[in-house]
Amino acid sequence: MPAPYSARAVANYFLARDHLTQVKLHKLLYYSHGWHFGLRDAPLLDETLVAWRYGPVVPSIHREFAHFTSEPIARPAMVFDPISENWIVPRVDHSDDFVRDLLARIRKVYGNYTAAQLSGLTHAADSPWSLTRKDNPGVKYAGIPNQVIRQHFQERTRRDRHAG
Repeated sequence: MPAPYSARAVANYFLARDHLTQVKLHKLLYYSHGWHFGLRDAPLLDETLVAWRYGPVVPSIHREFAHFTSEPIARPAMVFDPISENWIVPRVDHSDDFVRDLLARIRKVYGNYTAAQLSGLTHAADSPWSLTRKDNPGVKYAGIPNQVIRQHFQERTRRDRHAG
């Protein structure tokens, strides 16, 4: 199993299919990471999500696309390869069917929500973002512990399985 992935690789999956703002992209990354924990008990992203004032953020993605502000992101995320001296566009491994299927499902379930609607979902009282903000009053950029994300999404997975 190739996961965890760089946030850039997962972001590029979504950016190749939709014109997204930073806010919406961060929410899709959050749900992708969370549901991967819920279904596979393992992180999808190789980076800690951070509980910023307006929701969960992946710092490397924020830095990469900061200049787009609230405009749709118009290019893929890239990394510089010092060996080849070229810019590379990271991608999710084409043979990783589980992750590709998961990301397609995240896109189908959450992709039609607006950024504001997704923010409302991530700000629910029992969400990892809310719990992290509550546990770190006055801290501007508190990391959301993977254990908190894991517990939340594993519980949601159990509820969904029992309800269906």
